[in-house]
Amino acid sequence: MKHPTLRSARLVSFALAALLALVLAPSIALAEEDGVFIETVNRSSGLTGEAPTEEVSQTFVAHGKMKVASADPNGTDMILDPATGEMTFMNHGVKEFYKINAKSMMEGLSKPGMDQMRAMMEQTKVTVEATDETREINGWNCRKYRVAKTGMMEIEQEIWATEDVDLDLDRYTDLMSLSGPDGLLGDSEAGRAQRAEMEKIKGYPILTKSKMQLMGTNMESETEVRVIRREPMAASLFEVPADYKEREMNMPGAPSAHGAPAGHP
Repeated sequence: MKHPTLRSARLVSFALAALLALVLAPSIALAEEDGVFIETVNRSSGLTGEAPTEEVSQTFVAHGKMKVASADPNGTDMILDPATGEMTFMNHGVKEFYKINAKSMMEGLSKPGMDQMRAMMEQTKVTVEATDETREINGWNCRKYRVAKTGMMEIEQEIWATEDVDLDLDRYTDLMSLSGPDGLLGDSEAGRAQRAEMEKIKGYPILTKSKMQLMGTNMESETEVRVIRREPMAASLFEVPADYKEREMNMPGAPSAHGAPAGHP
């Protein structure tokens, strides 16, 4: 059995890779009866005690929700529901799930705790530089952008984005990262400045290469989108199987799973 710390690190890595793959979002809304399928290759290295990894994740967006699923049948899936502020994590290996309600978690934090988290996030400075470099990646015409983020973590990114794809995923990624106008920074000057820089990237990210420091460890990750297509999706795809058991997720400032609204790599 893998050590819990390493398993948690893998979950952080999986969620981070998913977030980096979906962090930008242009303009068109998705019809409720339609869905968008995205297949992404996630590569990472630098996690303590683990060899470099390569995983395939599948993202499904429909019915007002987003599901990020691991290709591993015993892996962990994540479901985001912006309407309730709920994130549901399903561990298929042990048939368990737990939920985190981001809105309730922020409401449950004490004001000093909120102020401390907000102050840390305000320290993050983002700069985006557009380049004239272009290339075709997996059939999409892409432009290269250089992104630097300093503050809580030092992150350098090389993002290849395409304007051939038009998706609106902001409400999902904002929930996952507690960012956006309704997040911890809200409509503050720091929040507006960070969002304004990221809006300089035109289009949807197809290839993202990142270098960062996480918990004192140097990490490198790469996300590459291979497939984007529209297809019908059943509502049951975004539900927890009936035979899965709910597990308590005790986090500082977070409500118990039993007190959270029904709902979440």
